[in-house]
Amino acid sequence: MARSQTVLRMQLLFTLLLAASTRANDTLVTLAAGGLIPIKSSSVVMESEKLRVSLDRITVDYVFRNTSDQAIDAAVAFPMPELDGATLEVSPIELPSKDPLNFMSFKVTVDGKAISPKVEIRAFKKDNDITERLRTLGLPVSVLDPQMTAAIAKLPKARLRELEEEELLVDEGTETAGKGEKRMWPWWQTRILFHWTQHFPANGTVRVAHSYVPIVGGSYIDDDGSHIAQRYCGGEASLEKIKALKAKLPQKETAGFTLWWRSLRYILTTANNWSGPIRHFHLEIDSGSPDDVLLTCMPAVKQTSRTQYELDASDFRPERNLDLVIIQPRPETTPTSAP
Repeated sequence: MARSQTVLRMQLLFTLLLAASTRANDTLVTLAAGGLIPIKSSSVVMESEKLRVSLDRITVDYVFRNTSDQAIDAAVAFPMPELDGATLEVSPIELPSKDPLNFMSFKVTVDGKAISPKVEIRAFKKDNDITERLRTLGLPVSVLDPQMTAAIAKLPKARLRELEEEELLVDEGTETAGKGEKRMWPWWQTRILFHWTQHFPANGTVRVAHSYVPIVGGSYIDDDGSHIAQRYCGGEASLEKIKALKAKLPQKETAGFTLWWRSLRYILTTANNWSGPIRHFHLEIDSGSPDDVLLTCMPAVKQTSRTQYELDASDFRPERNLDLVIIQPRPETTPTSAP
């Protein structure tokens, strides 16, 4: 057997074992997104950014200022999270939309008016751009494309073997696919970029707002919550909150499975691509319910109400991204009384 085939079979075995393990504990995958970035550097500063985060939606309001005496037309972009064919195939993941391009329901307005950004879609394998090759083969660039199966079926057997050896396609085989059917799926990464040309008037400001539905991960809690609390910088106070929430829930379920954690990531560090720091940064996190427990390693985040957490900073240069977990009753259970 050729070495490449041996390596591929070993990788596939690992992938299938990973899939079985992941599905067994029912852990959903989190994919991180962030804010707007300039494709080319400019003298435009971010006067303010107001970031509102919840498990249902992320909204960002910016005020950009052109500090120069000349108007600037600059390309601005919103990169979607990279999609990996293997992750989509073997790991539980909840994409907000069935749209193969705008799978996070991204929307943007400029000075209150909705705009329709352009979309760039590229495919990569080990950081090598394979976009044009896929198009030449008649294969969709997006691993989410609903026409993928039909496009693969049109390829001749010799071409399928070639793509399988290159690890661009994975053959599940008849036993895995079931019912005697042979099924192949794509094993590359899709990168989608929304972009447009933004006009920044001389010595003037522009207000840009965008929103999207985040890709939220998580799983059930099978202990006292200490492993999650440790990972997200929660101390004894957090463990006491988790314990108190657990005590309020019906205990008919298997011990340890009355709660689940939901994870969310927001890429803050892309803001450093603009000129200078964020002059005024304000973060709001809505936990969703007074019973929910928020955990995050982001410093200086303070609870301001029963469901609201905030951070306010001047001349802010984010050194880390926002990672958070919200611990909730599992959907089938509800607290017996308010705290």
